[in-house]
Amino acid sequence: MLDEWFGVRPYDRSMLNDAGQLLICWWQLRLTETHAAAVELDDECLFCRRMKERSLLKERLVYEDEYFHASHHIAEKGSSLLGVVLLQSKRHVNDLSELDDSEAKDLGLLLKEVSRALKETMKAPWTYCYSFLEGVRHVHVFVAARYDGLPREYLRLNIGEWPQAPVGGIPQVNELASRLRVSLSEREIH
Repeated sequence: MLDEWFGVRPYDRSMLNDAGQLLICWWQLRLTETHAAAVELDDECLFCRRMKERSLLKERLVYEDEYFHASHHIAEKGSSLLGVVLLQSKRHVNDLSELDDSEAKDLGLLLKEVSRALKETMKAPWTYCYSFLEGVRHVHVFVAARYDGLPREYLRLNIGEWPQAPVGGIPQVNELASRLRVSLSEREIH
């Protein structure tokens, strides 16, 4: 781009006058600010903090690309329902309508492949997918295995209350996350 505008390569700045160098500095600063704004994280947002502290999610990671991070969900206390994957946008996006076209396409494909991986790994007949964006305004979607034999009173969001639901502690969650990671690595998501 600089070749076309100034007829010089970027490292030949000494050939430009002060105004030309100032313009290049301004342009580089503007590009840096624009890029920073696109990936800016909100310090008050739980999901943005998760992106800053990814080492805590390392064992539960099932998939990551340039737009999204997917990890097995864990309960705040006690045992966790096995087969619940949390997909979240890496950049702070308040609503699905604010995703750009590339992110939206990626999310759709990722939802499909995480669902397939859960069905295969957990032997689930189908999956649930839900997102409310009420508590935390940051795009995130849960994909959960819907288990065979689930009684009617535990359907949908009550699945976690089912006494016979497959649950586990951190070791079981990490082991399942590892199997999901392998399953997803064998798929072409893009």
